[in-house]
Amino acid sequence: MVKYEVSSIVIIAVLLVLVVVGVTGNTLVCLIIKGNRQMRTPINYLLMNLAVSDILFATFITPKLIVSLTLSHPEGVKGSILCKLVTGGNFAWIPGVSSVATLVTIAFERYYTVVYPLDPNRKMTKCKLKVILLCSWIFSVIFNLPLFLARTFKKEDGKNHCVLSWPEKWMSTSSCIAWLFLTVAAVGIMITLYSQVVYPLWFKPKSCLPLSCKQQGVIRVRKRTTLMVITVSVIFAVGWGAESVEYALRTMSTLDMKFKHIAIVDIMVLFNAAINPFVYALLSHQYRQKIRGVICCARAVAPRPRTNTTVESTEIETRF
Repeated sequence: MVKYEVSSIVIIAVLLVLVVVGVTGNTLVCLIIKGNRQMRTPINYLLMNLAVSDILFATFITPKLIVSLTLSHPEGVKGSILCKLVTGGNFAWIPGVSSVATLVTIAFERYYTVVYPLDPNRKMTKCKLKVILLCSWIFSVIFNLPLFLARTFKKEDGKNHCVLSWPEKWMSTSSCIAWLFLTVAAVGIMITLYSQVVYPLWFKPKSCLPLSCKQQGVIRVRKRTTLMVITVSVIFAVGWGAESVEYALRTMSTLDMKFKHIAIVDIMVLFNAAINPFVYALLSHQYRQKIRGVICCARAVAPRPRTNTTVESTEIETRF
């Protein structure tokens, strides 16, 4: 029993650190994009939507993990309402699914930007972006509605826990298959699109004609931005892949999955949300520059003289 309590304390400590880091980092990303006109581009708006999803996921998943590890869930009508709305983590998976849709949209944006850069019909406009983001949130709500119906509390390990309790076996199987399909389909689409983006950026034979400084800057920015979103997508695939496998094993096998194991997998998804701002800062000069300005209590880093070496971080990067 003591060992379980110690492990729970460790998990909760890691959880709280990830929540603080994730909420702070992603809030900073949103403020930077919103506060700098030159960064209000389609790709950055998609990253801001991803940051908002990560903030909401971290906020809503925390009560579920803390209650499942340390407290006995209340009973009665109050317990049922809390389970469906707070301690079950149902609201956390709505921004979770939205982040999946956002990452897929980012993959399409990168594909069209790199493979069809001159086709105006394939360009991500603000109007298209608004429709896509709205549809992603509507899809997320509809996708997660069954969770609100199936969440209830029952006694396990001597405590009341908020769990999924489906009326029929086929319902739990269908839910599990839907989550697996969502994850596998999203990862498959991203692999397909990024494989077609990586080749022209890094492996396509160079043209015999010399490129201008501006063209070289465009290519450098596209490489850096693409590498950044691919890194975020790989981290997503690992975290959500583990979550989907755990859900499948818990639903469709006889393995005894304790709440501690479930919490660890949920924390892997939370780590995905917390690490994204660090990826942006590491791989994007523009994000790194703006974050440095915020940390130094400045509204923005003073612009450098416009020369051939700085074109990529000003004019070009605002477009791509």
